Parts: sequence; C-alpha cells; structure tokens
Amino acid sequence: MGEIRSLVLMVTLDCNLRCLYCYAQGGEKKEYMSWEVARQAIDFVASRSKYFKVQFTGGEPLLNWPLVEMAVRYIRERRLPAAVQLQTNATLITSSMARKIKALGLALGVSLDGPPEVNDLTRPFAGGGGSTLAVINGLQNLAAEGIKVGLTAVLTERSVSTLGRLVELASYLGNVYGLSLDLLRPLGRGRSKEVKPPNPELLEQNVRSAFRRAEEIVKLGGPLVRFREVERIRLLMARGFSREYSCHAAAGQSLAVMPDGSLYPCASLCGLEEFYLGRVTAKGLSLGRLASVESILSSAGIDSCHRCPQKHLCGGGCPARAYAYARRVEEIYQVECRLKKVFLALAKEGEKHNARGKDRWR
Repeated sequence: MGEIRSLVLMVTLDCNLRCLYCYAQGGEKKEYMSWEVARQAIDFVASRSKYFKVQFTGGEPLLNWPLVEMAVRYIRERRLPAAVQLQTNATLITSSMARKIKALGLALGVSLDGPPEVNDLTRPFAGGGGSTLAVINGLQNLAAEGIKVGLTAVLTERSVSTLGRLVELASYLGNVYGLSLDLLRPLGRGRSKEVKPPNPELLEQNVRSAFRRAEEIVKLGGPLVRFREVERIRLLMARGFSREYSCHAAAGQSLAVMPDGSLYPCASLCGLEEFYLGRVTAKGLSLGRLASVESILSSAGIDSCHRCPQKHLCGGGCPARAYAYARRVEEIYQVECRLKKVFLALAKEGEKHNARGKDRWR
C-alpha cells in the first residue's frame, strides 16, 4: 500500500436535504460517526503519509459538528501534516456557525446547482421546500466573516442551461473563489429517472458561454469566478507538469470512511461490495484488498484514454463515474471526455491570449 493523500470522513449519513442525485442517499439513514472511528482513521492515514487532506462530508457534516471540531483540534494538537476541508450544503450556516468555521480554519466547499428554479428542484429540503435561499443566506454569513468558498455544481439536464446565471450569482456573492463542475453519477438516488445527465451539445455550449460570462463580469469590474478545472490545466501547462491520474482514488491514494468505519477507495463508491476494503476499527488492519482495487481503478479510461495526446493534462476519466454508467472503468464516460476537452480548449485559449499580451510589451 502506498501513501494515502486523501482521507474522506463521512461523519454522518443524515441530511436535511433530499438531493435527487445523492450517491450517499443522504437522510435515509441516521448514522453518525463516533470519535473512535474518526480518530483511528486519522491515525491510520497519518502513520502512512507525509502530507494528506482530510475532507469532512456526509450526508450533511454540520449535523455532526462536534465530531468535526474534535477531529480538527486533534489534528492541530498532534501537529499532523494535514489540510482540513468541509463539503456542506451551507443551509445550516448561521452567523454563529460561520464564526466557528472561521475559528477552526476550515476550507469550505459548498454545493449549489444553479438559480432557485433549478436548485430548488434538484436539492430540496426533506420536507419538499426549496433550499436555495437558505444556501445563499449561509454563503452571506460566511462572507461577513471573510470566508471564501468553492462552489460545486452537479451538471444535469436541468442545471446545464443555467450555468451562466450561476456564474452571475457567484460573482454577486463576492466570496466565491472558484466553481467546480461535477457531472451526474447514477449511483444511489442518482439512479432514479427523476434526474438525467446533460445533453452533450448543450453541455459544451453552456460551459463555454458561462466561462465567457465570467470573463465579461471581470471586464465590468466584478470579481473573477474561476473554473477550477481550467485553472488546474493552466497551472500544469505553466509549470510543465503532467497528471497521471484523474484523482487520488485512481492512484490508490484515497480512503473514504463511512460512519461505521467501513473503508472504500472513494466516497462515490461507498456501499458497493466490490470496492469494500475493510473496517478501520479492525485489529491489524492492513488494507490487503487495496492493491487489487487500486489495479482496477488505475485502469480508468485505459481503452479510450491511453492514446490521447492530452491525457497528461486531464489525467483520464473518473473511475467512479465510468463504473456508475457502465459497471466497468476501462472506458471513460464519453460526456465526461467531451467536458474535459472543453476545459482543455478554454485553458489553451487563455494561454494564447496571455502570450499575445506579452508579445505586445516586448
């Protein structure tokens, strides 16, 4: 087993939302992680890593906030080489909670799919009401404390057409530093016919249009909303680096821990028997299965990506998404491939623009 770079703690499966596509089926079970499970998971990874990131997720992790606080303080008190990040729906972030988050120094990711007519449908409260206004209120409470966030939008048939308006909303909020676009995975509730993947042509058109809208807003004096994947590719090109894998899970460098201590290589694959690795509370845990699972995940996109001249910039496909659509990982989900090519094109257009600007000043 190699070095673990990413530890995902699913601190609860409980949630106040009922997102139509939730792979964790948040809210259907009221399981909460104990401190013993969290501590053993952190210790296990810390003993095998020079540096790692801990992400608190769920469900809605703020429903188990005392555990998050304990875990972060434990990491800091032991001076472990770890960054800490929390992925939240932001509906529970009051002014008081925003101050607590700031005091802990947590990096934040917030899920928001679009304007109310989209987000309220895909991410409703358990009682059926829309969640968008509560999310915006949470983001504004964070802004009042000077806390910046990254937004994550799941791209579906409904949400893709409003990407430009999501960029405008993010710019208006003022504390959104970046936008990540995550394609629908048909796992958990995502298997339901209530939610569908985006049309590939409309996906490409709207991503390009939203990116241009972000640039227009900057020219008008507004804040820049960065597209995270485009920025990542630009950084790789600028530094001459390459990207062998799409994520830590594909590289065998990730562990996701469910509330009961069950271990999986990726949060999106939690609960699938074929990817079960063991239990963190087991004595003498060695993760012997990780090598065989790693060999499967590392073959992500091998049938379609290995000859692509741009794989060194995109890293190939998401194995969890490929498995969700085809029950095999060797062939990249083609809509994901198309989206990655759009990101690559936008990144390279930006580099050409920068080069022309430098030439003018020589």
